[in-house]
Amino acid sequence: SQPVTNVRYRQLATLQSPAEKDRLVAEKHRTILKPILFVLEQLHAITSVTAETPHEVWFQEKFGGDIAEALEKLRCPADPRKPGDAWSALKRLQLKLQQRATKRSAYSLRMSEVSPTLAGLRDTQISMPGRRAVLTVAAIHDHIAVLPTKTKPKKLVFQGSDGKPYTYLFKGLEDLHLDERIMQFLGIANTMLRGSGYQARHYAVVPLGVRSGLISWVEGVTPLFSLYKRWQQRQASINQSTVMRPSEVFYSKLNPLLKDCEVSKPENRSEWPLPVLKQVLKELMQETPTYLLSRELWCDSVNVGGWWQSTKLYSTSLAVMSIIGYIIGLGDRHLDNVLVDLTTGQVVHIDYNVCFEKGKTLRVPEKVPFRLTPNLRAALGVTGVEGIFRLTCEHVLKVMKKGRETVLTLLEAFVYDPLIDWTPGSETGYTGAVYGGGRAVAMETRQSRKQLEKEVTTSMLVVRLAEMRYDWLENRDKLVVELPELAAAIRQWLTEAEKLKKAEESLQERHQQLALVKEAEAHAQHALYTLPGRYVAHCAATDATTKTHSALQLRADECARQIQQYKMALGYLYGPQLAQSVAEVSSPNKQDSYLVFDLIKEFLQNAGQGQMVLQCIQSE
Repeated sequence: SQPVTNVRYRQLATLQSPAEKDRLVAEKHRTILKPILFVLEQLHAITSVTAETPHEVWFQEKFGGDIAEALEKLRCPADPRKPGDAWSALKRLQLKLQQRATKRSAYSLRMSEVSPTLAGLRDTQISMPGRRAVLTVAAIHDHIAVLPTKTKPKKLVFQGSDGKPYTYLFKGLEDLHLDERIMQFLGIANTMLRGSGYQARHYAVVPLGVRSGLISWVEGVTPLFSLYKRWQQRQASINQSTVMRPSEVFYSKLNPLLKDCEVSKPENRSEWPLPVLKQVLKELMQETPTYLLSRELWCDSVNVGGWWQSTKLYSTSLAVMSIIGYIIGLGDRHLDNVLVDLTTGQVVHIDYNVCFEKGKTLRVPEKVPFRLTPNLRAALGVTGVEGIFRLTCEHVLKVMKKGRETVLTLLEAFVYDPLIDWTPGSETGYTGAVYGGGRAVAMETRQSRKQLEKEVTTSMLVVRLAEMRYDWLENRDKLVVELPELAAAIRQWLTEAEKLKKAEESLQERHQQLALVKEAEAHAQHALYTLPGRYVAHCAATDATTKTHSALQLRADECARQIQQYKMALGYLYGPQLAQSVAEVSSPNKQDSYLVFDLIKEFLQNAGQGQMVLQCIQSE
């Protein structure tokens, strides 16, 4: 939270020195901007080489200083604490480039300024690209039209040796080898379908490298999106409203429904409920008329016969391209990639970059085999998909299956000679376009990026460690103080826990006793009532047992003494004392005997037994 963050900053301000804080801020600024600088410096290296054309000279003079200033401020900001100052130069450059890009003049170039060498070509022996006839390039028109799409392709016009102009689209940042091979495939398919009169209209594609090439301009065709856009503009003029982009129309209907469903993260497509998407689709289909294409074909027809021929050719060409697109896994069939010749009704497809089921791996997977939306179906005529369209689809699929060996042979080239877009070691983007997208350049760039990521990660770790150092030290001091207290508290808790355990055991015993009392109250003959008598008997038995035990103990002690005397007697009998005593008895000493008898005589007289003494003397 914000209060916690403020406290944290105040703690850092008090703990760290100004020099340390400045160093950390500068290091963090450098680390965060390092990946951005890596990309910008690559682009700057491309655009800052020695100019070879007037257009490059103009670009360097107009934007070179701003680019260098922006990069320098990003590398070495005057005050890293104020990153906005460093970004302001880059923002000014971006606004300047954006203003140039939005001007009408940005969509028109002059060949004499872009490439004086090409502008100066006259009556060359260079073959006209994509033409089989003996035809050479006589000149190149000076005007170049720039199309307002993502890669800004350029529309070039070559003057042929036959005096006719030939228009091409020069595309960069794309590998046109795929389009070239698809055109070859369409040519083979047309050869296989020649007997039935069906054909897929194609055009010439001439790759000039791994990241650029020429595409023959298809004349007289209209994108389906143009028909939809015209209808939108007509509706906007009637309703006096602004023309919304298709994405804006889609989200204007989707967002309220997602809000009603309480979707937590509307930006996460995986959480969009399927019923909601179906409802949005139905609403959009109801609002969009299905007659846009069919009415255009009708309006461009001279008479009914012409309309029938246009509808027939439209149905067959749509069926042919649908089946061929299904075979090669063609995707990305949006309204700008499907063109129609409104005078003849022939359908032309462009942009074959999404092939071989690649559309299924997109963020929004494409699950349909080909495009057959309501406007396309309505233009098929009365029979719809069950007439010419269905028969043509069946025939084309049958011919393709019959000639599958030829088709597989042609498509095997994609397995053994993969395209640059499918090669993991290729470099994409402007760098790949300028340097050719080769593997060596790609490996060098990848290694540079790996090293960059390693440096950025290390720098961020160092900065984070420096920032957390004082917190860790404070935490250590707290632990040193609080750990003994915690240990004492744990010991006290263990003591109390032991007391609690004993109290619980005592309580359990009391509960058992209480249950016994309750049981005795319920039964008059309960054994508890005889407890006093049984207790007296128990006490008497206990006393008797104690006395018996004492008597037994006395007897045992007496026996122990007797055993000890027996042992002493046995020791005397088996020892040398017995023999000595026998010897003494065998040789009696008369003096000792007389002394003994005198003592006995004196004892008896003192005892009043003088008579017994006389009797003994007489008997002797």
